[in-house]
Parts: sequence; structure tokens; C-alpha cells
Amino acid sequence: MQPPWYSEAVVPAHDPGLSPGASGAPEVSVIRALKDVFADPEWKHNVLFALIFMIIPIVGPIALSGWMCEIQQRKARRHPSPVVYIEFADFGEYIKKGLTVFLVSLVSTLPLMVVLYGLLGAMAAFVFMTMSATGEALAGVAVGLVGGLVTALIMLCVGVVINALTTRAELTENFGEAFRMSELMPYIKATFWRVLVKNIVFGFVAFGIVLLGMLACYVGLYPAVAVIQIAAMHLRFQVYEEYLSRGGAPIRVKEAVALPSEQRAQY
Repeated sequence: MQPPWYSEAVVPAHDPGLSPGASGAPEVSVIRALKDVFADPEWKHNVLFALIFMIIPIVGPIALSGWMCEIQQRKARRHPSPVVYIEFADFGEYIKKGLTVFLVSLVSTLPLMVVLYGLLGAMAAFVFMTMSATGEALAGVAVGLVGGLVTALIMLCVGVVINALTTRAELTENFGEAFRMSELMPYIKATFWRVLVKNIVFGFVAFGIVLLGMLACYVGLYPAVAVIQIAAMHLRFQVYEEYLSRGGAPIRVKEAVALPSEQRAQY
């Protein structure tokens, strides 16, 4: 069942799977992504429920990813109010939607984590070898700092790949489409530096938000993490929107279907 807001003006008749693209998209902004969280009239409700989803073991974070999938797809279709009001009636649907994002994240991050821990282990061994060979603690510290910088750079580059995979998974809800190299690699190449720089800035902003949450007797830490998750979602779409404005090929968006709560409201 198509949602009540679905119209041919929102999704092109010739290809309902393609987003209409963007024209003159504003510059990608971490601050604007953060403001988008609070621009939602129901932001308090949605942040609270996002937090509840986060603390539900296993299926909760998957459902949260599914909620974000729905928002990203509605953004791509130019829905007038893309941020969905979270209801438990849609929890099962969100789990189905978020499963693709979860699997994509699992498949992409596990091998990368193995490589990362291997690099950290090799770096630690090299630090001790340097200290033993030179007898100088400072030499080991210097090697450790260089190794740390190299590891940080690798992680930032991995973040660009994860951003592309997550965006494709959210919009398509299709595991194979998320990893389609003929489309994935051009997206990574086109957004590489933008995502790299913005991820660094976002990291500092997120750290500040976490500190503010900790200052509120640590109670504010949990909603702070939820705000960061939602802001990261908005930032991913900004990157995609700018990519479209520069002539990038649109990602095929999953066909719009009404949520259970929307179907119930129609009767």
C-alpha cells in the first residue's frame, strides 16, 4: 500500500525507484545536520524513542537503523515532512528495514576491525622493539605517535567507505545494491574528501555534545548519543544531496510503502 503522501509529483512516473535529484544543494554542514535534529517538531519524542531503541538488545539498534532508512528514503523523494514520528506499531517494520543496514555494517566492519587490531598489535610490537634496540623511551614514543597518526588516517578513510555503504543500504534496502562496485566506487571517489573533512569536524562536535551530556550528571550522556546518531544520518543525506547537485548518478530508492501506523490511520 502506498503512503498517503505518495504522488507522481514526488516520485517520477517513469522510474519510481530513482530519487529526483538535487539542484543547487547547500554546502554540507555539520552544524546544519545538528540543527536538523531539533528542527523536527517532535524531536523530544523521537530522541527519547531513539534512545529506547538503542538500549533494547540487538533488535533495538536494528529498528533504529530502519527508522533512519525510512527518513532517508523520504528525504530522497522530497517528502514534505520526512522525519517520521516514531511509534512502536512500526517497530517490526523498522527491524525489517534496518536489517540490510545491520548486515552491510557487519560485513564491512568485521574484516576492517581485524585488520585494525592487527595493525595496532604490530605497532605495539614495533614500539617495544624500537625501545629495546635504541634504549631510548622517546624513540618508542615517537614511533608510537607516527603509528597512531597512520592508524587514525586509515580509520578516517574507512569512514568514507562506511558512509557510502550506509547511504546505499539506507536508500535501497538491498544488500547486493549496497555493495554494487560499479556504483559504489564512483560515489566513494566523488565524496571522499568531503566526507573525510566533515567526519573530522563531526568528531569534534560529537565529542563536545558527549561532554555536555556528561556534565548533566552523566544522565544527559544517553540522549546526547541519540542526538549524535540522528545528526549523523542528516549529514549522510547532505553529502548525498551535494553529490547529486554535482551531477552524480542517483541511487535507486526502494519503492515507497506506507508504514503500519499510516495504514491504520487511513481506516
